[in-house]
Amino acid sequence: MNQQHSPKTGRLFSTFLFAGATLFALGTAPIHADPPEQNEIAKLLPVPGIELGRFGKSVSIDGDTLVVGAPNYVPEPTGPGLVYIYNRDAQGNWVEHANLVVCDAACGDGFGRAVSIDGDTIIVGAPAAANSEIDGAAYIFTRNEQGDWSQQAKLMVSDPRITNLGGSVALEGNTAVVGLISSNIPEVFIFVRDQNGHWSHESTLSAPGTNATDVLAIQGDTIIVGAPFFGLDDPEQTTFGAVYVFTRDENGNWAQQAQLLDPNPVKSFNFFGGSVAFDSNTLVIGSLTFSVSRAYIFDRNEQGDWLMQQVLDPDGNSSPDNFGASVAIQGDTLVVGASHDAPSGSAHIFTRDARGIWSEHAKLLQSDAGNNDNFGAAVAFDNDTIIVGARGDDDNGSSSGSAYVFDAAGTPGKCPWDLDNNAEVGVSDLLVLLAAWGPVPTPDPPDFDGDGFVSVSDLLILFANWGPCAK
Repeated sequence: MNQQHSPKTGRLFSTFLFAGATLFALGTAPIHADPPEQNEIAKLLPVPGIELGRFGKSVSIDGDTLVVGAPNYVPEPTGPGLVYIYNRDAQGNWVEHANLVVCDAACGDGFGRAVSIDGDTIIVGAPAAANSEIDGAAYIFTRNEQGDWSQQAKLMVSDPRITNLGGSVALEGNTAVVGLISSNIPEVFIFVRDQNGHWSHESTLSAPGTNATDVLAIQGDTIIVGAPFFGLDDPEQTTFGAVYVFTRDENGNWAQQAQLLDPNPVKSFNFFGGSVAFDSNTLVIGSLTFSVSRAYIFDRNEQGDWLMQQVLDPDGNSSPDNFGASVAIQGDTLVVGASHDAPSGSAHIFTRDARGIWSEHAKLLQSDAGNNDNFGAAVAFDNDTIIVGARGDDDNGSSSGSAYVFDAAGTPGKCPWDLDNNAEVGVSDLLVLLAAWGPVPTPDPPDFDGDGFVSVSDLLILFANWGPCAK
């Protein structure tokens, strides 16, 4: 009996033979490679630089506007804090444009400990701002048609229990989220702006274990609240830290959608939720311990359920480098800060491939690293621009601080044939291509020739680009 093959089966069988022969010829082509290192394209320093200013404690970016907080700005000799605004000019240079201050500022306010920008609006947290009945505030600034910034509002809560309001902030459109710090009140406050530009306290969210910096994110009708102190006061609790997801219904009411816990709990202060970032239906969560630091990826499905997809741990649990101290995400790229990575800190770029797998793409470093710069304690990301704060930099005196600008688009290895985002075209990319063999719904990789099929021509394109991606 003669065995017959369909033309498609025969072609596929021949292709696999061809691929196998090619792999044998290529021999030792590596599947994984160490991430390429990249130094900054610009370094920002405050003018004037002040000792203990901690410029770079907080950073935020939207388009061609960058905001950097210096919460311990000390001209006399202790001061309220200062926020710097930079604009990107036509040549791509970042130029200091303005400084934000508040008229009721007092020494030790911490103004600038948290910042967030969206369009022509900036929110600045001042968790130690003294008021008649409360402690702490958040300030709103807006930009006019001439590009000048002015204070629009001071956000407060009339509750004598509240202290240190403004320790964390998040902003989108006409909605601002403000958290506390160093407080026993597990609450987060939502403020909204009306059509006349007036802000009011709309609602309060309960999130036990919150009250830390860098733990708020908002996008659309979803708010993310990190609660790294969840469970610390419960001897029966088997994990520390949590992340709360709140969603807004069609009537404008907010309700808790989920409470996410560490899927790999460590009963030694893992502080799951110490940093959060959110884009579309993907959530990044930093988890810090005294010995192990990780970042977790969760995705939300169509039913609204959150599923843990991947754990990011580039050092393999080998060192307490504070990986996850800060996180930022946009689309298929995310940035994770590691502020204790010896000697001065680092930040890591991860990219998501066609299979939904995140791989380390590049490691960001300072060109002038010094000891204990805390580079990576704050990160922000928009389009192809990454900002990394280094509040411990000593260029203008002890802990005067700095911030570094990186071009995510210019990182090595960003080529369309690198399907696993490991900075080279190799065996693992070939396996991805073969797994997708046949018709595809869109002309995306690995359909390199855009004909709607992953076929021999795509295989030949892959082989033509075999090896390290061009830097």
